[in-house]
Amino acid sequence: MARVITGLDIGSSHIRGVVVSESKEGKLSVISAFRQAGAGVRKGVVIESDDFINVIRELIIDLGKVSRQAPHNIFVNFQSEHIKARVSRGIAAVARADREIQEDDVLRVNQASRAVKLPSNFVILHNIVREYIVDDVGDIKNPVGMTGSRLEASTLIIETFGPQIDTLVRCIEKAGGSVKGIIFNPLAASRAVLSKRQKDLGTILIDFGFGATSFVVYEEGKVMYAKSIPIGSGYLTNDVAIGLKTSIDVAEKLKLTYGFALSRDVSLRDMIKLSEFDPGNKNEIKKRFLSEIIEVRLVELLELINNELKSLGRNAQLPGGVIIVGGGAKLAGLNELIRRDLKLAVQTGFPSLESFEIMNPTNRDLIDDPEFATALGLVLWGREEKDGDSIRNPFVKFIKNLMP
Repeated sequence: MARVITGLDIGSSHIRGVVVSESKEGKLSVISAFRQAGAGVRKGVVIESDDFINVIRELIIDLGKVSRQAPHNIFVNFQSEHIKARVSRGIAAVARADREIQEDDVLRVNQASRAVKLPSNFVILHNIVREYIVDDVGDIKNPVGMTGSRLEASTLIIETFGPQIDTLVRCIEKAGGSVKGIIFNPLAASRAVLSKRQKDLGTILIDFGFGATSFVVYEEGKVMYAKSIPIGSGYLTNDVAIGLKTSIDVAEKLKLTYGFALSRDVSLRDMIKLSEFDPGNKNEIKKRFLSEIIEVRLVELLELINNELKSLGRNAQLPGGVIIVGGGAKLAGLNELIRRDLKLAVQTGFPSLESFEIMNPTNRDLIDDPEFATALGLVLWGREEKDGDSIRNPFVKFIKNLMP
């Protein structure tokens, strides 16, 4: 029987999902893809449990119609302003007398790398191996079978505020679903978008969400750093609403239709009739004024990201450049603004569909989009978690501990 995997990208504005069937040969076939309005989530975190459960309950019912397995093998994203990342190191002596490194040695050294002091109520979401070191020789991907006396692991620990994950998982469970894995947004998106070469060269992937923006930095094939910033494309909408003294709905339509990230490239002569979106409003505004409002907020966000790169010593120093995904990545002029402010090459990241068989053209059109990078990445991540107890990604153990 084919295994069914559901990737559920829960955002502050919308929920995007992909359901795939995995054959015994490992081939992935897209059964269903969808995008619908969400509720109860702000900045990536569930804040109104009842509203969120109601939306997810309807979604779980629909998933059950697609496949009986779909609601019970869900891999879901997570992001929060409380996400923290730090490098850790574990050390273990090789157990065998002949000094050959075995799988249990790797398990012990990975566990040792998790032995860090966490802030109150914080949990480890990911413990990602960057490299193994055998007797002071590093940059080893898999040490099993090698010989040595001492094994070390350099890992990147991603930790977050535990009750927020607890709430997310319990709400989905109450709605009738089963969560098998939780993955930090940009890690999931990078799985679907970034090539091995990009990770080797040095690349930052930025996920522009509605309520928050998150990013991950790769270099030499390793995860260098990851973070979430509580500013998303929804803030642009709020700024437009305030600046133009209009409703949020009208502001969102203005942003999507005429928004441009780089005001210098917008003609001073171009005008927008607000009656196009609000029949009762007869005013006209300059398109550049709208662009200026959007640009101010984006410059603030990019400055925060650049400050993080400076702390890593990687500002303007990533040959692979910037890859942008998420709904906010489709804003016109954003690539040019990022290129100016981060001084790096920029391209919009579309998920690679080579791993998927897609029979329905509607599904293909839907998921061939930067918005679906995270959802598809969740599916690919889920395919690698067949045993539900990965060395590299121990979040499944945490989820099991949450369940009553």
